[in-house]
Amino acid sequence: MKNSIKNIIFDLGGVLFNIDYTLTINAFQKIGVNDFDKIFTQKNQSDLFNRLEEGKINAEEFTKELSQISGVVLNKNEVSWALNTMLFNIPAYRFDLLNELKKKYRIFLYSNINEIHATEIHRIIKENHGFPNLNQHFEKVYYSHELGIRKPNPQGFIEIINEQQLNPHETLFIDDSPQHVEGAKKAGLQSVWLDLSKQDIHGLTKELDL
Repeated sequence: MKNSIKNIIFDLGGVLFNIDYTLTINAFQKIGVNDFDKIFTQKNQSDLFNRLEEGKINAEEFTKELSQISGVVLNKNEVSWALNTMLFNIPAYRFDLLNELKKKYRIFLYSNINEIHATEIHRIIKENHGFPNLNQHFEKVYYSHELGIRKPNPQGFIEIINEQQLNPHETLFIDDSPQHVEGAKKAGLQSVWLDLSKQDIHGLTKELDL
């Protein structure tokens, strides 16, 4: 694989940024949304979350609709707090890895994300590493709520490939969600699932000899 790869597209949450979905489920239970785990999971998000991650609704609209679905009166601040509890940080050594890979490959980021998480991730990165955002570490950052398409829809990958004039056969996509990997494969990319139960991104890049 190494000899054929010229470009790498990374996922963010789980692959580079440490997260824990269960913390958000627990946080929503604390503010009265007891069936939140049925509304949101990593593998099967409800349409409400999909629309937030595609930028079709904003945080205020999301809060209003979640209140209606759950039957609990919620405000934007507590919803943002609950959503953000899953977010930890990017360890500094992963930035080192990206900087090394940039010497050999064109690298990009494509993340299913919403405006609430994006704001908090940028705050965490600036507080811990001094960077205002992730732009300096990638040739371009693609956020689903700005692109208007979320993984695993193959069209998102196709738009990135076309905009950056990439050869999909020379482009590797890495994600910790199998369904996203399948979406990238449908768009013609070489794609690898990062099984976080077995290794992290450093282990995978070594295994692939990148």
